[in-house]
Amino acid sequence: MDNHSLFQQIPARLDQLEKDMQMIIKNQSNILAILQKLTHHDIHDIPEDFPVNTVEELDKLDKQISKDVPKYYKIIAKIIRGDLAKNLDGILGPDLIMMLNYDGILGKMPFKQYFNVNNALLNAVKEEGMSSRVYVQLIRTAFKTNKGRIAKRKFDSKAKELKRKDDDKDYTDMDNGNKENEADFANFNVNFSF
Repeated sequence: MDNHSLFQQIPARLDQLEKDMQMIIKNQSNILAILQKLTHHDIHDIPEDFPVNTVEELDKLDKQISKDVPKYYKIIAKIIRGDLAKNLDGILGPDLIMMLNYDGILGKMPFKQYFNVNNALLNAVKEEGMSSRVYVQLIRTAFKTNKGRIAKRKFDSKAKELKRKDDDKDYTDMDNGNKENEADFANFNVNFSF
């Protein structure tokens, strides 16, 4: 092929590329519309009830779930987003997490007594063929993971506070030391006569 015939084909190829691009954009818009329909929930915002911070609120939530199971299953699934260990703190507040464990051993309150909350959590993370035994292991791991995070946050917060106090003390000492040095310097007379 000579250069002249190649140049003549360019406009036709550009037209074809433009048509292909328009079709891709149209398909992409259709795909996005379908995805939005599939992922759209009736719940637009998570209620202010979450996270639950007290035992009384947890009791109330357990009763509310029993009255409107589908609504709370959707809410809890939206909060958990398939990862119980990572998102349990969206359901339970830090103080409540520290007060509970699944079986209620070692002086903790038993989380397993909250049947409806547990069912909603199970529904939020349930996979094909998942047994209740697997769920129990997941919830135990979630408590352990979140308790570790809470303890680390408290430790880091205390460490920052101690560092800040130590830094403030150092600045105070430096300020006091500067005043003493200024006084010493004022009393220091040097005779440089030769």
